[in-house]
Amino acid sequence: MHSYRRRHNHYPVVAFLDIKSAYDTVDRRIIWQSMLASSAPLSLVSLLANMFDDVSVSVLLQNNVSDPFVPSTGVLQGSVLSPHLYSIYVNTLPALLRSAASATTTSVLSVSPSGPPGSGALVSDGLPFGPLVGTAALSSSSLSPTPINSLLYADDVALVGSASEVRHMLDLAQIHSLTLGYKWSPPKCAVLNAPTATSSRYVPMSLYGQDLPTVEEFTYLGVPFDGKGISVSALIKHRASGTLAAMAQLHSMGLNRQGFPLLLSSRLFAAFIRPKLEYGLAIAQLTRKDYDELNRAQDRCLRMIVGGHRTASTVVLRHITNLPSMSFRADTLVLKFCRRFDGLPEDCLLSLLSQTVPVSLLSRLRKRRIVLDCPSDVSSSSRLASWLRRYRQDQFQSFLQSTPQVLIRACRPVLRVDPILYLPASRADRSRLIRWRMGWIPGKPAPCSCGLGDTSRSHLMVCTLVPSALWCCLPVPPTGYVGHHIDYVLNLLPVSASARCPPFWSALCQILCHFDKICHPDIEYNSSSLPGQVWIDKSSAAATP
Repeated sequence: MHSYRRRHNHYPVVAFLDIKSAYDTVDRRIIWQSMLASSAPLSLVSLLANMFDDVSVSVLLQNNVSDPFVPSTGVLQGSVLSPHLYSIYVNTLPALLRSAASATTTSVLSVSPSGPPGSGALVSDGLPFGPLVGTAALSSSSLSPTPINSLLYADDVALVGSASEVRHMLDLAQIHSLTLGYKWSPPKCAVLNAPTATSSRYVPMSLYGQDLPTVEEFTYLGVPFDGKGISVSALIKHRASGTLAAMAQLHSMGLNRQGFPLLLSSRLFAAFIRPKLEYGLAIAQLTRKDYDELNRAQDRCLRMIVGGHRTASTVVLRHITNLPSMSFRADTLVLKFCRRFDGLPEDCLLSLLSQTVPVSLLSRLRKRRIVLDCPSDVSSSSRLASWLRRYRQDQFQSFLQSTPQVLIRACRPVLRVDPILYLPASRADRSRLIRWRMGWIPGKPAPCSCGLGDTSRSHLMVCTLVPSALWCCLPVPPTGYVGHHIDYVLNLLPVSASARCPPFWSALCQILCHFDKICHPDIEYNSSSLPGQVWIDKSSAAATP
């Protein structure tokens, strides 16, 4: 779209087309014939034909099963093969649409046919429009200009060009549908940048005599487009709303403070929720405002897990669960996208377009700091993962040196899951450990029951309500240590989940229990088991022969 604007001083018309009941109306014979004409092995075609042709379907409704029937058309919904088979089914459409291209249409040099199928490309048994792949049209290996005026992913089609070119392509698309036996759905189609009726470039856009809706924004393959291309602001808005909706569902299923353990919840979030927020970011040119919106969306999800109020900081929470910021995740996705692009085959469409359209989004993405900093010899996925860990660790060290935040400076300086999330502990003990790290114990200072001050972190170290004998059981910080005694001890905990219980564990858990009771005197506490007893019992059982 931007390349078109540079040549014509205005953005192109883009028609997004929707096929009515796309997968259900496929004539499978065309797929098998196309594959055979493309020199596909007969055994492969026979296998696929048996998988899709020899199928019976029954309907289950209220425990009643209908008589089986055999679908005469269509490919299976939900099958991983269906998008590929559908691409074969409509593979002749792009070649047909190229006949509407003009001399200024963006072109790439390839061995693909540059125009619509001619008589030499038709097969003898009447296969409509081709196929072109594997036929005489490809017998020559010489490169020729191939116009790119349409984009297809299975049944998602986009037509790009001037108003008259798009009008012509719509007519060709209608002919193609009538020939192959499918039908477009005009009400679900949309046109961007359509000239108004008063414009000199106005051309009516219609299919089967029905006008297509004109829109200011359209979501294509999950990415919103406006008249100028990808709408990053709309992308983030849509991603954030969908992510929060999915998070709300999992929150009701156990991703909350009273449900799953924090470590499990954080991993479920990273595996199932965060990808919804990340979709499309690899090709998005983000601003500082966009980064902030992404981080706010992730913070809202994390607060739902731990039950934090809407302004609660998530810096410590992300650190102890080893979850990177969305800013880092977005940059990581851009880096991986650029690295994958470098490994694409030369005849891939994106590779060909990068040669024809050198000034593109890709060139701007390559200027991202993380892309510039990544060494060129980091090629394998394992080496890239190792480099990213070191890169993120360096960024975190710089952050620690500049931030005045006491709680994050009190945590371990290494990026890894904090042992307090997986070492053997009761639910109450683990909750206190997490809340201490996050500053929720003591929380907002209030008058202490001892009458000697407020319930601050510094006061709790000298509060007379905490037995002094417990402090004597903890390791003593070295001279010059400026942090809190409890934080020093927490950072001494072993990192192995199978490690033996350290001698100070019971005293540590008892002190935190006293802190909790001092800061929340109105809550009833279960005293059925001693704080820290779970790990002690486990270590004793392991030591028993």
